[in-house]
Amino acid sequence: LKKLAAALWQENNSYYGAAVMVGAGFSRVAASTGDVKSKLPLWNELSEVLAKDIGSSNQTDPLRQAEEYRAYFGQQALLDLLKKAVSDTAWSPGALHKYLLELPWSEVLTTNWDTLLERASVDVHQPVYSVVNRQEDLASARAPRIVKLHGTIGVTDELIFTQEDFRKYPQRHAAFVNFVRQVFIENELCLLGFSGDDPNFLQWAGLVRDHLATHARRIYLVGALNLT
Repeated sequence: LKKLAAALWQENNSYYGAAVMVGAGFSRVAASTGDVKSKLPLWNELSEVLAKDIGSSNQTDPLRQAEEYRAYFGQQALLDLLKKAVSDTAWSPGALHKYLLELPWSEVLTTNWDTLLERASVDVHQPVYSVVNRQEDLASARAPRIVKLHGTIGVTDELIFTQEDFRKYPQRHAAFVNFVRQVFIENELCLLGFSGDDPNFLQWAGLVRDHLATHARRIYLVGALNLT
């Protein structure tokens, strides 16, 4: 914790800074809505919806199910299902969003499709964040940035969710891939509400470790993990 704090607040020249990767688990506990029983879905819950619609009993691989769903019903039907499941406009950022964004992160990365982080950033006056919804936005957005790596509901035409989306990601989103690798190389990284099972994340982190070996920056996993 002391090392992460030193990196976050850049207390000495041996640290570039600290970045955070925000996952669906953070939105689930931080967002608020009028219905106290309602919660934003995690991948396993989306998997249950997909399995029911395509008549599959296998709920162990959401990416495969999303690919099958798109094959059955088409791309627009999949996007409509995700928009309905996430229901972005029904949710408001909570106090945790503000607390998180008031910390001096060098970059805020997220694979979430909702707009909670960017809406919360409007009420945070220091630091001032730029929002990156598409990889071409990287050229004009100044750090610190809120970078939407998997798309944004209602903003981008594509949401990264299926097996094929992940397979094509390095070619179709090469600027994002290079950017994230650089963030991983330069910063201590904190995963918040993010399982670390995301295929893109595993590839990015693995490549950095392959090249830097023991010199790679640490990755801190924060969550309700139920570890032994």
